[in-house]
Amino acid sequence: MNEILIVLLIKILAVVSPGADFALITRNSYLYGRLQGRYTAYGIACGVWIHVFYSLIALNFVRHSIPDVLQFIQYLGAFYLVYIGFKTFTHTTASIQETKVYNSRSKSFKQGFLTNALNPKTM
Repeated sequence: MNEILIVLLIKILAVVSPGADFALITRNSYLYGRLQGRYTAYGIACGVWIHVFYSLIALNFVRHSIPDVLQFIQYLGAFYLVYIGFKTFTHTTASIQETKVYNSRSKSFKQGFLTNALNPKTM
């Protein structure tokens, strides 16, 4: 019973701690405005469906038959999060007109979707 309580506590702490999704929404809202933050959140919400899909359909099969695929997806997600962090720190300040072109609604949605779909913490 103690092990179950410890695992439950760790899971609760992992769920409530801010992660890549929170950081991306905060970044896009701060740099590009509330609307871009909203589209990022919509992308994240749609990215959740990727996890629901593979969890319901084939996660158990993949884990037992080809376990390297799950690890590859986790590494791919970690790489994408590092890439977004790198782009955040190397991004040059742009004018207002360039900013609107740089982060369109579809780009914000895509960033949110990929961040959640490839997030190792969510997996």
